[in-house]
Amino acid sequence: MVRNGKTTENLLDDPYSIQSVETPIDNEQARRMEWWQEARLGLFIHWGPYALPAGEWKGKEIQASYSEHIMLRAKIPVAEYEEMAAAFSPSAFDAMKWVRTAKRAGLKYIIFTAKHHDGFAMYDSNVSEYSIVKHTSLGRDPLRELMEACSAEEMVLGIYYSHAMDWHDPDSQGNTWDYPLNIGAYDDVQTWLNDIDKHTRFERYLHSKSIPQVRELLTDYGKVGLMWFDCGGKLTREQGEAFLAAVHAIQPDCLVNSRVWKAPLGDYSNTSDNQLTTRNLGKYWENIITLNDSWGYKRSDHHWKSPVTIIRQIIDVVSKNGNLVINIGPTATGEWDPVSESILLEVGDWLNTNGDSIYGAGESPTAKPSWGRCTLKGNTLYLHVFDLKKRNKLIVPGLKTAVQKVFALDGGEELFFTKLSEQDLEVELPSLPNFAENSNNMPLVIAIVCAEPVEGNSVKLLDFGEDTLLELGVFESEIFGPTLRYDTGKKDHDNLLDWKDREDTTVWHVRTLGPVRFQVSIAYRSEEGENGGGGVYLIKAADQILQAKVISTDEVNNFQSFQVGELYLPTAGEYTIQLQAELITGGYLMQPRCLKLLQL
Repeated sequence: MVRNGKTTENLLDDPYSIQSVETPIDNEQARRMEWWQEARLGLFIHWGPYALPAGEWKGKEIQASYSEHIMLRAKIPVAEYEEMAAAFSPSAFDAMKWVRTAKRAGLKYIIFTAKHHDGFAMYDSNVSEYSIVKHTSLGRDPLRELMEACSAEEMVLGIYYSHAMDWHDPDSQGNTWDYPLNIGAYDDVQTWLNDIDKHTRFERYLHSKSIPQVRELLTDYGKVGLMWFDCGGKLTREQGEAFLAAVHAIQPDCLVNSRVWKAPLGDYSNTSDNQLTTRNLGKYWENIITLNDSWGYKRSDHHWKSPVTIIRQIIDVVSKNGNLVINIGPTATGEWDPVSESILLEVGDWLNTNGDSIYGAGESPTAKPSWGRCTLKGNTLYLHVFDLKKRNKLIVPGLKTAVQKVFALDGGEELFFTKLSEQDLEVELPSLPNFAENSNNMPLVIAIVCAEPVEGNSVKLLDFGEDTLLELGVFESEIFGPTLRYDTGKKDHDNLLDWKDREDTTVWHVRTLGPVRFQVSIAYRSEEGENGGGGVYLIKAADQILQAKVISTDEVNNFQSFQVGELYLPTAGEYTIQLQAELITGGYLMQPRCLKLLQL
């Protein structure tokens, strides 16, 4: 898919929108999901022959963030890729070491790539000779060894299988350099649905290789916790349902992700790849991220996320009732990159102390605070403090339930608290270190034990306190209208797209403890040209209207902030802040990222 003149890595059906589908949850599904909700954290392992070139081909680095896509991006002929894959001999692979390291990192399940888009089976397949056992001299079955190690260490094993995409198979999708009549890697379903040749050959691939390999994985490798499918949006719903039926016919308790097709199929929903800004996708959903940029090992990729970034992502996702799966791409020898391992183990150290706030925890009915996130388990509310900005107290917004005890999870020190209102608590932190604006500070966790099940108000409190600037991100808003949608939530894509209709609106619900006046700025991007942004927008609150004209930000990838005007909320209570179009003169209005509120 091409966007802004660049080919994206994502091969999903619609990677630029977040799909939230509420489906009824029956008792049987709830039972099957219990272990998954308790686990909260998993490890993705992307490993295959693509670890050998590690992002380079014939002496040149291939311009692709994902090294496992090298066959597609470099258009490597099947014969050449086969020759390269035959040399894949990871003699240092140690399944038990992998599993034990994952446990030390605090991860509760593993998802291993049994077959990725290159079509190469990382197990002993009887359906295809193109496997690590039959095509290489290794003479070992990594998946079987991993299964045995997981069983010994009581780790849940999940299996990734690329069911829609196989660049080795002449009847599948993606490889149009060897097989020009194939379905293209970025082709929508509608482009081939009525093409008898393409449709017939793709069905042949599904029923001669893809579904049979899924069946052997579920038959020959013990109890499988979940089957993780990919690129299901490139299938018809009926084809997705065929895979779902194949799984449950053999292992009824095996979970299946929504990429078997797309929501509402499957047991739980998936975000986009490496989506760092998320929204709650329903009762069961999962976020997947890499430690750097690539999923498979890439020699030149040193864009490492810090342990603090990973921990904050864990907290953010669990606070929205989701699971987080963290990826590692082992090297061609079967070893983990030392940087990857050190990041994971530092995350594990934090979880060893603070895991009670993550495992089995979920969304709180209280409001998202300005200083961090909240998670809930039983009658205990956990405060995850990202940054106190020199304050020695914080407001816990929207907590209506009586409190019995407040204490720091690390060390157990009891903390003094007072009720500010019937739905707001203030916690004092007299002996805890101040949190400067330092990204290396690990989140502080405070436990609030309530007298009964927690009740709360989820409306965001404008808690300026010592922080005179607050941001309202668009992913925190609700959007309405015929065209407006959320972007992917990936880096620099935490904005709205397709604001093409005057009926499109985004709304934030906020609350104040008293009268407050603030300056409003808006951050957005708007490219120039006939198809760029343009128009006039309105910001409304408490019978006040601010009006401003969209200004080009020159390059579409650049967000800029623009001051709009002042708003005054006259009394304590709940309000809505609305962003609307008055006039659209471009291909779209703009691509807003957030409102910035500066207290006056």
